[in-house]
Amino acid sequence: MMTFRQLLLKNSLGNFHKYSSYFLSCTFTVFIFYLFSAFIFHPNVKLGENIHGIVTVLLMGCLVVIVFFTVIFVWYSNSTFMKSRKKEFGLLKLIGLEHKQIARLIFFEFSMISILAIVIGILFGMLMTKLFFMGINVILKPIIPLTFAVPIDALVLTVGVFLLLFELITLLGLREIQKSETIHLIKAAKKPKEPPVYSRFLVAIALMLLMAGYALAAISNLVLLFFAIIPILVFVIIGTYLLFMQVTTAVLSKLQQRSTLYWKKTNMTTISNLIYKLKDNARILSIVSILSAVVTSSMGLLLWFSDSSSTTIRGPQDLLIVQQGLEDEPVYTENEIRSYAQTYEMDVHAVDETVILPSTVLLDQREHTMWIMSVSDYNQRAERMESVQPLTVAEDDAVFIAPFVQGEGDVYRPPTYEDDEMLIPLAKGEKLVKVIDSLYEVAIIRGKPLGEKYLLVVSDDHFQEWKKDYPQEKALVLHEYYFGDLTHGKEFYAALQQEKPEATDVMYEGFMTYLDVHTANQLLLFIGLFIALLFFLANGSLIYFKLFTELEDDRQMFLILRKVGMSDQEIRRVLTIQLAILFFLPVLVGTIHTLFAFNSARAALFASTVWQTGSFAIVLYFLFQLIYFLLARTVYTKKVLRS
Repeated sequence: MMTFRQLLLKNSLGNFHKYSSYFLSCTFTVFIFYLFSAFIFHPNVKLGENIHGIVTVLLMGCLVVIVFFTVIFVWYSNSTFMKSRKKEFGLLKLIGLEHKQIARLIFFEFSMISILAIVIGILFGMLMTKLFFMGINVILKPIIPLTFAVPIDALVLTVGVFLLLFELITLLGLREIQKSETIHLIKAAKKPKEPPVYSRFLVAIALMLLMAGYALAAISNLVLLFFAIIPILVFVIIGTYLLFMQVTTAVLSKLQQRSTLYWKKTNMTTISNLIYKLKDNARILSIVSILSAVVTSSMGLLLWFSDSSSTTIRGPQDLLIVQQGLEDEPVYTENEIRSYAQTYEMDVHAVDETVILPSTVLLDQREHTMWIMSVSDYNQRAERMESVQPLTVAEDDAVFIAPFVQGEGDVYRPPTYEDDEMLIPLAKGEKLVKVIDSLYEVAIIRGKPLGEKYLLVVSDDHFQEWKKDYPQEKALVLHEYYFGDLTHGKEFYAALQQEKPEATDVMYEGFMTYLDVHTANQLLLFIGLFIALLFFLANGSLIYFKLFTELEDDRQMFLILRKVGMSDQEIRRVLTIQLAILFFLPVLVGTIHTLFAFNSARAALFASTVWQTGSFAIVLYFLFQLIYFLLARTVYTKKVLRS
């Protein structure tokens, strides 16, 4: 006589192949949740002191995302398991088990898996905590480095949250079994499936919704995208579901009508099975498509922002010292700057000196400061900056430059010079030049206290001629420094300010914002990698669940086909094609969504290089999906062929 404990153990071991992917995903979710919680509750993490509070807030937001994701993922997995085992539960009722006993069996079975996932997830998290904190220390460089610790609050929160989620969702899943009659449970798996049909109207609606979403994404700028983002998401999500529900059925039905293709070798078996599988799994495949698009587009944009910030946010000079008067000395000489740079392990890549003749210009009825420089000096700095193009200026010509970068938004766009000629006030009279062009470029460090400086680039001959007549004590000399690695840039600049407090008025840095943004980028990529892996694992697991809930049906079908002459090689080919379509079709659809998202980012954020970083994210995702597919195919094929 089998005891309840023996029945529980036998059921758990017998269904291990179904639980394995679910267990792995739950364990990884607990692992990430614990790591983030261990950081938040670490003794050395103090808001506004050791580590900026925004980092803690960001990780707390990630915890909320993980919990939300876990609720959906576990609920779906639980529901799938319950439906796939209705016959088993019916047989248990038939041999005399009561509703309460079956409920206890299911509850304890899921509880064992859940508790094991929590324990292993936390233990693995503890093992990886030191490595995780080492990464955080490298990225954030906290005042007090984070050392290995096992915060009790993190343990309590992780165990409490996941135990509550797992058990609550399990209890909710029992309601459907308890309401079902024995005969219904036994016959649940034997109910004949209705032949898949499609509606031309719904096919048209699916294509129209997707095209409408893509069109909105393609034509939207930053302002329009703010209002269009919700309609785009609604159109694409509904269109994706109808695509798998209706369009795939329509396409495969058309293939069935092509006798030369349909009756060739094993195509009949492949196409007939796919019609049922794609329609039955339309909901899950649409979810996988959307999640794939979210992962690839997010990682592509994060990589783009991290790459672009080094050229658009840094500089244009790393350090600028303004010298008043041509005969005076700067507050720090070049040798002194090089000495400080060597102390803080910073390489000085280049040093330039630029003479400036200050003047004024009238724009929008207001007088603004304008600096005059020679075209040679301007082109010399252009060589050091990827975003600035060199100029060609004839003797009597000039180019007016307003400090602005495309993508900052029209609200911040400064006025520019629109006349063909300009009368320039200098110390000894006025000079007339022809303005051949007005550009938007950032060629000098901006921001307080230096302010926004307009530039007028003139020919070398004119500049030298005007410089002779300009009072030497009123002219400026810009000492510009370009560094390599800026790891210790903040300490370097703080030391310069502390040594000579008066330098604050004439010394300007162009890397503080870059360092802050660069740190934020690294942190986002670091965290985003974990979240992306979580979503990727969930995507594969959702398909894996569905496959193994239909394993017995596929095994019986191919057993019959083997008896009528189908070889194992042909069965493997049919299974490979089916699995490849189930694994890669949603990723392909998600990739199309992602490409339109990248196009929107290119237009709205002026992200010209997003295609390169986005392509890398997409290829990487496909490679991971390929590995998951190969593993799943190997396991699934062995299970089907086993008889």
